[in-house]
Amino acid sequence: MRHLLDQIRIRPVLTVVLVVLVAGCTARPRTGAMEVALTPAEGAQEVSMLIATTRTRSKEPNTLFGVQRNGQTDYAQATVSIPPSHKPGRVTLPNPPPGDPQTQFVVRAAEFVDGDTAFRTELSRKLAAEPKGQRNVMIFVHGYNTLFAEAVFRFAQFTHDSGYQGVPLLFTWASLGDITGYIYDTNSATIARNSLEQVLLDVAAQKPDHIVIMAHSLGNWALLETLRQMELSGNSIISDPDVTVVLAAPDVDVDVFQHHMEILKQPNNPFVVLTSQDDRALNISGRIAGGRGRVGAYANNETLAELGVIVIDLTDIQASDAANHNKFADLATQIPQVASAVSQQIDRDDDRETGFAQSVGAAGRDLGSFIGNAASVVITVPRSIARAGQTSAVVPANAN
Repeated sequence: MRHLLDQIRIRPVLTVVLVVLVAGCTARPRTGAMEVALTPAEGAQEVSMLIATTRTRSKEPNTLFGVQRNGQTDYAQATVSIPPSHKPGRVTLPNPPPGDPQTQFVVRAAEFVDGDTAFRTELSRKLAAEPKGQRNVMIFVHGYNTLFAEAVFRFAQFTHDSGYQGVPLLFTWASLGDITGYIYDTNSATIARNSLEQVLLDVAAQKPDHIVIMAHSLGNWALLETLRQMELSGNSIISDPDVTVVLAAPDVDVDVFQHHMEILKQPNNPFVVLTSQDDRALNISGRIAGGRGRVGAYANNETLAELGVIVIDLTDIQASDAANHNKFADLATQIPQVASAVSQQIDRDDDRETGFAQSVGAAGRDLGSFIGNAASVVITVPRSIARAGQTSAVVPANAN
C-alpha cells in the first residue's frame, strides 16, 4: 500500500517534468523526414555519414528505419545539408519535409547499404578518400527517446559544429522515440551489444589513424556493455592508443559504472565523461531507478575520477534544451580539443603525466572561453595521470 501511495504521489511530478522536457517537440520526424531535397542552398555545408542500425526498415516512404528491433545489423548512408543560418548546437528539422535548405537541416542523399560486406567496402572507400593523417572515424551512439531521423540530424549537427575531419559513423539502436518507452529503450540498447561490437571491430580492422567513440545518455549503457563483453571475450579495442571514448551525460547507475570500469581495467586513453548536475532527464531517470545516482548527473567528480576517467563538469554552463541534457551538442566546437588531449599516449613518468594534465587544462581554458563570462567548467583528472594535488582544477571562463 505504501508503494502504491508513493507511486500516486510521484506520478503527477513526473508527468509535469516530462511535459517540460518535451516542450517544443510537437512535430517530431516520425515519418517522411528523410525525403531528399533536390535544390541546395547557397552557403550551406554538407555532412555525409555511414549508418549502422538495429532498427527494422520502415515501410513508410522517405523514412528508411522505424522504431522496431531488427534481429541483425542493417546499414545505410546519408548526406545532410546544414543551412547557412545555422547556430552551433541547434538542429532545425525539415518541417514539412523535404524542408527549406536555406533555414533548415535537409537530407541531400539517403540510401540503404545492403549487407556487411557492402558496408565494409563503403567504409574502406570513404577512409581512402580522406587525406593521409586524417583517415579517422567518429562513431556516435545516441540516447533515449530518439527517432531515426533525429539521430541523423543530431549527429550531422555535432559533426559539422566540431569541424570533424574523417568519416562519421552513426550507430542507431531501436529507440521507441517516446517518453513512455524507457524500459523498451533500455532493452533495445542492451540487445544492440553484439551489433555494436561487430561495427567497432569492423572499424578497427580498417586501421584508421584515430577512432573516437562517443555515446550520449542511454547510448552509454549500450556502449559500456559492449566494451565490457569485448574485454571479457578478448576483443578489446580500448587498449589501442588511437582510440578515444567520450561518454556524454551517461544514463548509467554509478555502482554499475564502477563495475564496468573494474572490468575494463585501464584503457590506454582514459575515458572522458561529460557531466552536469542540473541534468533534469538524468535526475528523473535516477528516481525511476530507485533513487540511484546516474553518472551523467553525479555530484562527486573526484569519486568518478578515481575510477580512472577524466570528468568534465558542465553544470555551470547554459544549455539550449529545457532538460539540460544536450550540453555535449552545444559544446561541439570544443570537444575535439579535449579528445585530442586525451588521445595522447600516456607514459607513467612524472614529466609525461604533468604534460598530459597541462594539455587537458589548456583544452579546458579554450572551452571556458567558448562558454562565456558567466560560466566555468570543472575538469577532474584521476591521480593515475596527474600528481597528487592536481587532480581537480576549476577553469574560469575568462582564463587566458
